[in-house]
Amino acid sequence: MTKPKLRSVTLAAHDPHSALRRPARKAPKRFAAVRHLTAQQLKNPLIRGAAERLGNIHHYRGQYLRRLDQVHGSGGRRTRSEKFAALAQLAEQILVRLDLATGVLGYLDPADGRYVLNTQCHMAEDAGLSAPVVCRLFQTLDAAGYCYRRIERVRLDETDENGLHLVRTRVLVRFTRQFWRDLGLAYVHERVQKAAKKRRESQLRDLAMRQLSERERYSREQHRREVSRQRWEAKNNRAADDQPPAPNGQAKTTDDRGGSVQSSLDRLMRSVANKVAG
Repeated sequence: MTKPKLRSVTLAAHDPHSALRRPARKAPKRFAAVRHLTAQQLKNPLIRGAAERLGNIHHYRGQYLRRLDQVHGSGGRRTRSEKFAALAQLAEQILVRLDLATGVLGYLDPADGRYVLNTQCHMAEDAGLSAPVVCRLFQTLDAAGYCYRRIERVRLDETDENGLHLVRTRVLVRFTRQFWRDLGLAYVHERVQKAAKKRRESQLRDLAMRQLSERERYSREQHRREVSRQRWEAKNNRAADDQPPAPNGQAKTTDDRGGSVQSSLDRLMRSVANKVAG
């Protein structure tokens, strides 16, 4: 049995998975203060409902996200209460960074149209938790089927004291429909995500038009410079053709002038000799 040939797939820049294999770049600037949900964000029914339920998930234990309580199986022990406390403490930072169109913790950069993933360490720092606690929490949510993670390690140009290259770990976290269903917000999530996808498509169209206009402007500028250079070269070539050769012309003028002077001297000497003889 022959193995199927694998095809290389090129992802669009706005696809969240394309951010996993992108070359490493400098860390973007952070906000000066910890971000919180704004009044405009709380007008969204999905964000408002999720903030209330996730923020008090330890009180709603057994009513919402029941898979999280049974992540160890039906015959195993129940999930420790620290997981629910960590989720309640991290809930606001998750909703602040949640991309409604894709369900991914990240955002679309409006400057170049590339998708950027949020880092777990910054989320943990803003929520007052440690990075390992947040990592284990997402691992538990992944095991419960409430999110899935894609992990990619990128080698940096920086080296440590031993000369070894540093490695940056990128994690894509996308919340599943099962998460919103068990949170009791499946219908609201479907409506909100549909509207967010329409806004994202409009944003991508505007971005594509802007990039196309920039390429056209760059092409016109390059054409203008090329035409200007060709005109300048043609002008220099015409000036060089109109000007006579300097060395040859100067030598011819000198020879003609020298010959006329010599003949005049000869005539003068002959006239003086004739006068003396006469």
